[in-house]
Amino acid sequence: TPAVPTPQQPHPDGVCTDDICDCGSQPCGEYLFDHRNGSMLREWLLDEIISSDISGLGNANIDGFFIDDYWCSNLICKSDPSVAGCPCNDPVQGPTEIDKYSQIDMGLSDEEIADITRAWNETMGAVQERILEQGGYTWSLILHQENANASPESLSRDTCASQLEEACSENSDWQRFPKLFGVAHNGSNLTQFDQDLSYFLLVRGNYSWLGWGTWGMTWPFNPEPAHGELPPLPHGVPRPAALDVDYGRPLGVCRRETKSSSSADPSTVFIREWTKASVRLDCDRFSAKIVMKESSSSSPNH
Repeated sequence: TPAVPTPQQPHPDGVCTDDICDCGSQPCGEYLFDHRNGSMLREWLLDEIISSDISGLGNANIDGFFIDDYWCSNLICKSDPSVAGCPCNDPVQGPTEIDKYSQIDMGLSDEEIADITRAWNETMGAVQERILEQGGYTWSLILHQENANASPESLSRDTCASQLEEACSENSDWQRFPKLFGVAHNGSNLTQFDQDLSYFLLVRGNYSWLGWGTWGMTWPFNPEPAHGELPPLPHGVPRPAALDVDYGRPLGVCRRETKSSSSADPSTVFIREWTKASVRLDCDRFSAKIVMKESSSSSPNH
């Protein structure tokens, strides 16, 4: 994105020179919708994008959207720091993942940024309602997912027992809401995959997804491209075979394993039966075990 020229940097990357391009009074760059223009833009987005028979939910091959990024206002964040997206650091206030000089380039005041942010939020609320009305879904409706890119939950050895105690209930978030879970890694190495998979099988509800345990959840099958979040292997990180095993269907929620009556402390072992497997996670030893049942294909113990 071309940055605005300054006296200190009169020729930033992407600047147009020698009358090659004419963008009017503002520097050439990316173009953004102004959501303050009332219902015109909002209705166009709803009807022509979200509900489109070609590229939207009117097409039988489309059942949802991955809608990324947002607007952020310093004035709004100052009045209420708990607002989703605050503080504005992606990279600054205004539209996220756009050049940090965008406010200067567009000639917008702080008040105008706040007005556009409120209008964008109104548009997004209408978009989410339309998606749900048409039987679709968007990842940002998932619990604890807000604004931009997927942020998976993870398992910690230190809190393993308390996490499972909370999750092993018919009324837990895992059983009532869609959830995202990420496997732990150190660069390209999976550091506790057996425990992560067992945890996921213990707690998952009807709508749960497992992926790479980092912001975005993109599994690096190939060497990492643009963002450079991970040091990739030469040919990427292979998908573990255990992810492709059919464990069947869960037979109830997970529960603590019963200890002998002589023990005063509660068990830190949690189990769950599936139609094709028995899953066990010992939080004290931080060891996991998945045993396939006789009528099912064999799976290694973990």
